[in-house]
Amino acid sequence: MSSIQHIKSTQRVNVNSTKIEAINWYTFFMAFPTILIFGQNISIFFFIAIVYKLYGKLTLFKLSNKAMILPLLFSFGAIISVVDTNVNDGNVYSKGLAVLPNYLYWSLLVVMMANIRSLIRLQTIAKYTMMGVIATIIYYNLQPFLSNLRFIFNKLSPNSFSFILICFSAPCFIYLLKVKKSKILAFSFLLVALFYLVSEGRRSGTMLVFLPCILALLFAKIEIKNLFIGILFFLTSFGIMQTQSAEDLVKSTNPRIYGMLYESDNITTEDRSYLVRRLQVEKALLVFREHPLTGIGLNNYTNYDVNFEGNFEGAEFVVSKEGMNDKSAHNSYVSLLAEGGLFVMLPFLGLLVFNVFHFIIDYNRRSQIENAYYWSFCAMCIHLYFITGIVNVYAWFLISIVFMLSVKYSVNRNRAS
Repeated sequence: MSSIQHIKSTQRVNVNSTKIEAINWYTFFMAFPTILIFGQNISIFFFIAIVYKLYGKLTLFKLSNKAMILPLLFSFGAIISVVDTNVNDGNVYSKGLAVLPNYLYWSLLVVMMANIRSLIRLQTIAKYTMMGVIATIIYYNLQPFLSNLRFIFNKLSPNSFSFILICFSAPCFIYLLKVKKSKILAFSFLLVALFYLVSEGRRSGTMLVFLPCILALLFAKIEIKNLFIGILFFLTSFGIMQTQSAEDLVKSTNPRIYGMLYESDNITTEDRSYLVRRLQVEKALLVFREHPLTGIGLNNYTNYDVNFEGNFEGAEFVVSKEGMNDKSAHNSYVSLLAEGGLFVMLPFLGLLVFNVFHFIIDYNRRSQIENAYYWSFCAMCIHLYFITGIVNVYAWFLISIVFMLSVKYSVNRNRAS
């Protein structure tokens, strides 16, 4: 072997060892985002380690694919939104600058993951995802006993717990079922996740964990046989849910889920949680009319007041309540639209649409675990309408995984053609 070949071989070994030491554990702490070091989530240190060890060996942040311009435009829009803020508040710039590094970090993460796709072994990523989710479930039960260790362990709210399960349950389920080849472990995992979601009253969370897992299981490939089995399964499930015994069971287990399934007509007029969210959609649209391009500035949604119109059914129950302008958007899309305007919103939507498009056209070319990440991604996109969860880095990690896969298969298809 020549000296040049020896050097290249050594570099490949170093790159592979980095994958094991940093990328996998970065994945683990994305699914278990609770440990803090100096007030920062421990995952950021693994991100820095990945950049440090791979810099010069692989191209990390080059726009090597046309689609990578989307996260670049997203970060550019975030900068413009902070510079051109529209809130009359002495602390407005400091509030925007406080979160701007996160927006830049998310964009870099998406680009980096696509550029290091040759290193990513998704079965291994799924393994560490599963380990992280299990650690999250254990921690969620233990955290009442760890209140004195808040400087190490970040508090995990019911909303965050539900969101983590939505983002990662499907690949964990498929990993246990298809890689570990254990139906007992896979369905036990799913039942435990659903048990906690139901007991916590997470209505959308319960459905957005159950459905991606089942869809990823039933549709390993899009074929006539699988379509028939899927339709039969959902028709059977629907029939069972219409029985009185099933209705009584759901009602006794969780009244909120019962109301969503069996009294959905009342949600739009009587469910206060829904009405508050609907009012925040109205606020965002009012803000958008006034500041369509750059919004009111990052992290300033609660600092901006509007005169609510209440042009929707049930508005009379919430529109006159005190403090409605001080509430969170409860919606990632309207939050980004109001705070960042079209300069932030359009690249973000473009990123989501790009991944959904490739989810569909490359479905049968991907493995079942790869498609499971997409199913969870779709569930996350739905849930983002009900929570400002886009500010969580693990949501961006999921986006980066599916973006990496979208770029990978689009490049492979172009080469084949």
